[in-house]
Amino acid sequence: MNVVILSRLLTLMYSTKYRSVAKLFLTQIHLFYFKDDSEYALKTHKRVHVISHLFTLWLFGQTFAGVIFFNAIPIYNYFSSGYFREEGPRNLTFDTSVYVLYPFDTYSSMAGYICICVFNCVSSSLAAIWFCMFDLFLSLMVFHLWGHFNILLHKLNTFPRPTHKSLEENYCEKYTANELEIVSEMIKNCIDYHRIIIYFTKKMSNAFGTMLFVYYMFHQVCGCLLLLECSQMTAGALIRYLPMTLILYQQLIQLSVIFELIGSTSEKLKHAVYGLPWEFMDVKNRKMVTIFLMNVQEPIHIKVLGIADVGVTSMATILKTSLSYFTFLRSM
Repeated sequence: MNVVILSRLLTLMYSTKYRSVAKLFLTQIHLFYFKDDSEYALKTHKRVHVISHLFTLWLFGQTFAGVIFFNAIPIYNYFSSGYFREEGPRNLTFDTSVYVLYPFDTYSSMAGYICICVFNCVSSSLAAIWFCMFDLFLSLMVFHLWGHFNILLHKLNTFPRPTHKSLEENYCEKYTANELEIVSEMIKNCIDYHRIIIYFTKKMSNAFGTMLFVYYMFHQVCGCLLLLECSQMTAGALIRYLPMTLILYQQLIQLSVIFELIGSTSEKLKHAVYGLPWEFMDVKNRKMVTIFLMNVQEPIHIKVLGIADVGVTSMATILKTSLSYFTFLRSM
């Protein structure tokens, strides 16, 4: 966990890429700046706003619960040992969430124990914030990207068809000259909108790629170790490690599913672009549609160091590998 925190400190807080993508999101990409484009854009903005609000409350609850579990369980073990009962034992050492060597007595002195509990609560709260709040900010960006993809899909799916019927071509529908100008402008707007989405996605990959790589490696290593600790099946091991195991696996699944939203939604673009009424357009507009169709063939994903896609597939690979390593360590 310290490695993950230090990696985020070095690769994000002191990185110009992170500050650049954060500024771009808050000043240009946020759906607030697109809500007046259409009625559907306003509806999407409100939907994403509600999702972001609920997800923020959910992740804050996770942060609070993680800190409480991590610090309250050792204190509960200390109380359950009967130290405060008159007939209870008097030669116990205090149980703490983190064991650190201090220049004063912290494991048999009440004053020292109170100091170490306060320090552990503060340090674990900071660690939980470094873990969850960066995940929250990254997830909010993904939610807004998902909203942009939905707006673009709606523009493509509701593309206007020609209203004029040509008598010379057996009543075949054709765009008029004025309609062709409007159609050309709409296609250009859709292409520019798609370029903005791709540009922001690439900047996100460049800014968060290293962080996600370290985060996935952390889950790869700690997943099998936590399973190994829980496999002792003792009350102490389950109380101490089971909540942390569930929270970390839930964090991995939650983040991967959220990132999968981008890939699954962007995959619909090629069908939406091909569904445009290109057969009624002139040669110039057909060429633009062809170029647009070529650009949307590959689904858009956030990449780890430009190599692997962040999503459900990577999550499944990590889970399977963790279980394999756990089986190997268990057999030894």
